[in-house]
Amino acid sequence: MTRISALAFAAALAAGGIAFAASPPPAVVVKLEPQPGSKLAGTATISHVSMDPPVVDVTIALDGMFIPENMYPAGIYRATCATLGPTPEYRLTPVMGGRSKTRLKPTAMRPGPYVVAVFNTAGTRAISCGTLPMMHHES
Repeated sequence: MTRISALAFAAALAAGGIAFAASPPPAVVVKLEPQPGSKLAGTATISHVSMDPPVVDVTIALDGMFIPENMYPAGIYRATCATLGPTPEYRLTPVMGGRSKTRLKPTAMRPGPYVVAVFNTAGTRAISCGTLPMMHHES
């Protein structure tokens, strides 16, 4: 068994030649937890749009006190919520009004934990973060 992140799932299926007879896998919902100094929580939903080529939609919905007209940068990082690096693997559409939707064409990703993170308006501190679950497939 190979462990891969939910976002890389579509890319791995295409690259590995594994096909689904019926439909793409169900959406994955990631719980976004408030980070130190923040009260913003929410969800990030990853939905497969196409398996060949792999395409996913990442939809973020935040709950809590935020300024609706501000843009909050977001991304998918190869890290943990405690060890975010400076550059995301995938930049997501900034969250505005508590919502964001990004269509991605994922490529094969390196093994490791991945998170969805939303930052303060300056992009200097994570305010909400959640870990992508690991999924299994036969290799």
